[in-house]
Amino acid sequence: MKEILTQLLFAALTICSPLVTAYIHKAAAAIDASTAEKVKNETIQRVCREITDAVANAVAAMNQTYVNDLKASGSFDKDAQAKALNGAISAAIKSLSKDALDYIKEISGDDTVGYLTTRIQAQIDLNKAAKAAQQ
Repeated sequence: MKEILTQLLFAALTICSPLVTAYIHKAAAAIDASTAEKVKNETIQRVCREITDAVANAVAAMNQTYVNDLKASGSFDKDAQAKALNGAISAAIKSLSKDALDYIKEISGDDTVGYLTTRIQAQIDLNKAAKAAQQ
């Protein structure tokens, strides 16, 4: 009787062991995928915050050092606007990390300048709206 029970237990372990191993492997893979996705999402969030801050800081710096003086003197024309935009783009690029620049290239199809131009123009519009709301 003892021998039969031992053989049955051995047979059950032989059958169940691969199944248990497969389930453990699937669970570990799911945990790994979930962790990788969470890390990826956190990285993207960090990079997006970095881009937003770089654009806002570049626009603020251009306003402080260039645009406000030209507007006060009445000489802020299309050429000055283009120069201010190019200065803001340059400042933003210089302040971004390699991760942020790589992310911009990835999502913009290698058009970093175009992407930043759009973001800078949107930031300028936000600044104008905020200023108008204060008045």
